[in-house]
Amino acid sequence: MSPSDDDLAARSRAGDPAALAALYQRHACALLHFLTQILRHREEADDVLQETFLRLFQGRGCYRGRGRFRQWLFTVAHRIAVDRLRRGRRHAELAAAHPLPRAGAGDPLGELAAAELRACIDNALLTLPEDYAVAFHLRVREGFSYREMAEISGAPLGTLRSRVHHATHTIRKALHSAGLGPPSAASKVEPS
Repeated sequence: MSPSDDDLAARSRAGDPAALAALYQRHACALLHFLTQILRHREEADDVLQETFLRLFQGRGCYRGRGRFRQWLFTVAHRIAVDRLRRGRRHAELAAAHPLPRAGAGDPLGELAAAELRACIDNALLTLPEDYAVAFHLRVREGFSYREMAEISGAPLGTLRSRVHHATHTIRKALHSAGLGPPSAASKVEPS
């Protein structure tokens, strides 16, 4: 049985690089994709990802082991990303999305269709204000509850629900325009 995130975080703060590596392996891919949605630039997202884990390792993140490590990690990363945007370090937005590769080998045609779908969704998210794309990402791709999303972003619950609804509607239209499914099938993008 593998150790919990809380155990690994405590060991990491105590200076165990293997614990930090295990946390990085568990959470880096999802966190990088989330940061790319905020910053819209992969290299900038990589920098924030590294800074987030460095803060954990140096003990500057103040995680206290309450069983909500993943939410805490996303909150820290969100704050660092927002600080970077405020300081004006943001690069020009990407013209096209670069979806993250998915682990595992499977049907090549199925993987191609999934990549096309992800690219269409990512491109639709690029047309939205950052806050809408971030809300969609937290809810749909990361599976956070609206309450957890509010704690991560600092936005009110109703605002987050509205942003996810608007983002889902925009994605539904983009999928329909790209011929990737009827609008009714795309409406199932957001989990209840």
